[in-house]
Amino acid sequence: MGYEDRGTGVGDEARGAGAGHGARQEVRREDAADDASARAGEARAELARAEEEVRGLRAAAEQDPGGDTPLLAGALHRLSNLLSAAGDRTGALPPAKEAARIYAELGMKRPGDFQAELALAMGALGDRVADTGDPAAAVPFAKQAVRLQRELVEEEQPGASVPALAAYLLTCATRLAGAGEVVEAVPRAEEAVGLLRGLAEEDPAAFLPRLAEALHALGGHRAAVSDASGAVEAAEEACGLFRALPAERPDVIRPELAAALDGLAGHLDKAGEAGAGLRVAEEAVALYRESAARRPAVFRPGLAAALRTLARCLAGTGDPQGALPPAREAVDLLREQGDAVLADLADSLQVLGTYVELNGDAEGAVEAFWEAVALHRSLALEVPGAPDAALVSALDDLARALARTGEHAAAIEEFDETVKEFAGAGPEAARRLVVERSAFLLRCPAPWPATGVSELVNWLDEDAERTGGADTVTVRARQALRAYGDTAAVHTAWEDETFTPVPDWLALSPGTLDLVVAWMFAPDWPRSRDFWSEHAEALGGEQAASALDELAVLDPHGARRHALLREAVLAHGVTAAYDPLILREQLAQWLECADWTESRAYLEEHPRLLTVQPPDDTPLAHVAMLDIGRTEGLDAAYRLVEDREALQAYVDRALEAGNGVALMHGGGIEGQVFGDRLSSLTHAQVALVLAGATEGFEPDDLAALLHKASEETRSRLVRETAALGARHPDPHGRTWDRIIQALGGDV
Repeated sequence: MGYEDRGTGVGDEARGAGAGHGARQEVRREDAADDASARAGEARAELARAEEEVRGLRAAAEQDPGGDTPLLAGALHRLSNLLSAAGDRTGALPPAKEAARIYAELGMKRPGDFQAELALAMGALGDRVADTGDPAAAVPFAKQAVRLQRELVEEEQPGASVPALAAYLLTCATRLAGAGEVVEAVPRAEEAVGLLRGLAEEDPAAFLPRLAEALHALGGHRAAVSDASGAVEAAEEACGLFRALPAERPDVIRPELAAALDGLAGHLDKAGEAGAGLRVAEEAVALYRESAARRPAVFRPGLAAALRTLARCLAGTGDPQGALPPAREAVDLLREQGDAVLADLADSLQVLGTYVELNGDAEGAVEAFWEAVALHRSLALEVPGAPDAALVSALDDLARALARTGEHAAAIEEFDETVKEFAGAGPEAARRLVVERSAFLLRCPAPWPATGVSELVNWLDEDAERTGGADTVTVRARQALRAYGDTAAVHTAWEDETFTPVPDWLALSPGTLDLVVAWMFAPDWPRSRDFWSEHAEALGGEQAASALDELAVLDPHGARRHALLREAVLAHGVTAAYDPLILREQLAQWLECADWTESRAYLEEHPRLLTVQPPDDTPLAHVAMLDIGRTEGLDAAYRLVEDREALQAYVDRALEAGNGVALMHGGGIEGQVFGDRLSSLTHAQVALVLAGATEGFEPDDLAALLHKASEETRSRLVRETAALGARHPDPHGRTWDRIIQALGGDV
């Protein structure tokens, strides 16, 4: 049950995918930064060679479509990567699409071949689509790469690679997060960490660095769903692993450790441990300074990010004045870096503006925020449809700073101009900005708040007619109305403007919403059950139902699941509602045990699992452990996965008795545990025949596995099937013959 790299078919680029936020990528580009002109010339020459290769292979493929098509797909994939590396994001997309299409067509013509290559091409296509500024459209390709490689790994097919699967999972998590699906990103990152943890146990030198990078990424994904403690836990482990790595390449390890420490510092600060975060942030800055002193062009952005974190931690410990120097230094560093880091410069200007404002310099804050808004606005207009959160945040900062100086009209005008700019180029961004403008009016002096209330009420009334239903902008508008201090005025405006009663969501209190969120994000079902027991009255109330309705916009799956759970608890009680969930969670943990010794120990510790009816996708060997353990005891069950002769005796008894269920169990263990796929599939087919389900399989499939089995195994299976056919000739005599023929036997 251990993890291993089971094959080839994917390159190192696939294995490294998903770790793009670490410092390792910066180190890999260090030669280009040190000798830019020489590297640029080499890159142009390599790109020219790749283009020539594609032209030659395309011409050959046109003359002989079946000849060099796989080579053409591979060349297109390489060309796409080179174009992307050269900064031609638009030009990199067509060859990526064509490579994926060719591999897909090849896979249809030759099932079982080219699946690993298609997975790699799909992952690359997702990267190219994301590079063009459409993060949501990149998600399906990332998911497809995961699905294709997972099938290879689970079925132990040629091209299967557990490291590649882990890499695709990390990339998929990144793509989901980039598309705003932060909740869905977490389990993918956690699965990748689990895979890499198993690989690192077998080959620490190769996989501990990748595990550390994955943990660093997982910390960021957990932080995005407000799991502060989980983020800190993952980041601390990542830092510990980086510290423990051999110091043979300090130029590589130092920046990776610095990036991990920077992440940990930020998570600690958000978790309310600003003092601990400050110490970690100081170490991250010191490490980045060492790297930036040697290669400033490569590590200056990382140093600027660490300085921003340091500024936040200093402010968090009650030293806003001390936060100014690192915030200013971050801005100065990025100004030197040029146009490539404008988004980072805008973020740094926001941080600087925040601490300038905290130190009483309102005009200085306005200046910094105004520049940040201008940068974010120009960047957002360059890529229509790109996430607008940074622009909205910067506008909010600017409006707040202008309001502090009494320039409310100027702030409103800035909103109006931005909305006008995005009305055509980015209608979704404009829609959100309209809501933010109205929300800002609520914080202005009279008569603007009344206008803001009226605008939000009418916007929400019209929004209810949207065919797409409520979304995150809808939720933001609702939150703004609920947060307004004059509740009576809001209720009156709603009734007067819409001619309808005040909706339930408008009466939802922030405390109830926070409580329901905390319940939804409990780390496991036992703790979720305990949380319910502590807050049963509030979670059972009508406001909690309204909170779940609203949260369904942000996390549809989680909110729906908890709404059903709430109904079950109210109808049947805590124990009856939670027991199936707890058992299912324990079953999943049992399936993840590293070996059969650990598996047995877990089952002995949780004996109620023997009463569970496992889902249909449970591996057959584990189904066998539960069934046999329940009827014959754990000794009998686990003897079958430890002793091949004992398993054969079990199968012989099942054959003699014509027991299809037992044969299915034995076949599952043969394939999953002992790698005897021919015996496994044969006994599964025989079990189906005994059950009368002869339409559910194809005996000819056995022929494809003959080359993987010994002659002794094949002969044994022929004898077994012939004996069964003699004892059970009717009504499936022809099916027995087909199985024997597929095994190479004579009827």
